[in-house]
Amino acid sequence: MRKGLKNKMLWILCSVMFIVITIIVFFKIPYSTTKNSFYADIQRHSEHTIAHSDVFSEQEIVHLPEPVQNHFRAAGLIGQPKMASVTADVTSAILRESRDGSPMIIEYTLYSFAYEPVRLAYIRTSMFGIPFEGFDSLQDGTGFMRGVIGKVFTLFNQTGIDMDRAQLITYLGECFIIPTSLFGEHITWEAIDANHARAAITYGEITGSGIFVFGDDGIVRSFHSDERARIGNDGSVDFPGWTVLYDDWKRNENGIYMPSSIKTIWHDNDGDFIYFEATEINITILEEQT
Repeated sequence: MRKGLKNKMLWILCSVMFIVITIIVFFKIPYSTTKNSFYADIQRHSEHTIAHSDVFSEQEIVHLPEPVQNHFRAAGLIGQPKMASVTADVTSAILRESRDGSPMIIEYTLYSFAYEPVRLAYIRTSMFGIPFEGFDSLQDGTGFMRGVIGKVFTLFNQTGIDMDRAQLITYLGECFIIPTSLFGEHITWEAIDANHARAAITYGEITGSGIFVFGDDGIVRSFHSDERARIGNDGSVDFPGWTVLYDDWKRNENGIYMPSSIKTIWHDNDGDFIYFEATEINITILEEQT
């Protein structure tokens, strides 16, 4: 009896160790369905991206509000080739799920396309040693925000018209990262004053808008919208007001100034909540298809 029980316990222990080792190896291997879907969508849109043969010109920006024109000049865009797509990479950004929650350190990659509102963002981190991935998407006017833990278990998958509009407004707020998008049919402008301009973006029947603030040096400093929904993991929706701050603009190898620091903020009743912070952002103009 004792020998049989000992053998049974040994078998159980070996089985548990095998399962644990298998899980650890699975977490360590680079394969990920979420990541593969992210890059497959990038490839699909890249194949439809057409290289721009023209450059940003003074003649083309005259219809834009004065502060938007000033940004093009101050950022060194005049005379530069129009970019069709860009990527922004951050090796260590801070993401907060709640005001009192512990911050997560994440890797963040954003792809943005100019020919129509397409925005694809992938984050990667770990929770208690278990991989966590996030995939934000705006494609064909439809948005989603998905969270996956352990590579296979979906924690949340937020969709619907509020998410569609939220992703569309996010794309609008980031349009100066890919300024070719400012000349597309989806974005319209309204002059306010020397340091402010209102922009609206429309795709199909969905519209969102916000106000850009520009510094006295001409560079865009922030974007604010009261129309972007905050959608909780439980499906709750509210509209506390949303702001993106752009800082530490640096000149790249092409002579164009791009922000290397970004913060995103929810304006709650009990104070501002900075839920995303990224520094040392590397923004790269991608190779266009011909």
